[in-house]
Amino acid sequence: MYAGKVVEYASVGDLFGLPLHPYTVGLMESIPQIDKPVPANKILKTIPGMVPNLFELPDGCSFQDRCNRVFDRCRREEPILLDKGAGHLVRCWLHE
Repeated sequence: MYAGKVVEYASVGDLFGLPLHPYTVGLMESIPQIDKPVPANKILKTIPGMVPNLFELPDGCSFQDRCNRVFDRCRREEPILLDKGAGHLVRCWLHE
């Protein structure tokens, strides 16, 4: 969920194995792994920017200002939940 909407829905295996939404990818990249310690000179990845004000959401995709894959349509149209098969749903124009 992001800004009150489901952005990706999948089985646990699919979600962890093949995340599709840039927000989900960002979350997965920020998880520390106990078997792969972060070197002292590195920090965990974070998602840049701030969560938008829920009372002043932008037109289009709510994640657009934090997304590293944003394009024009993202700023104009709110994405719909797209079915990518096997119950894997994603709200992102990258996967249309």
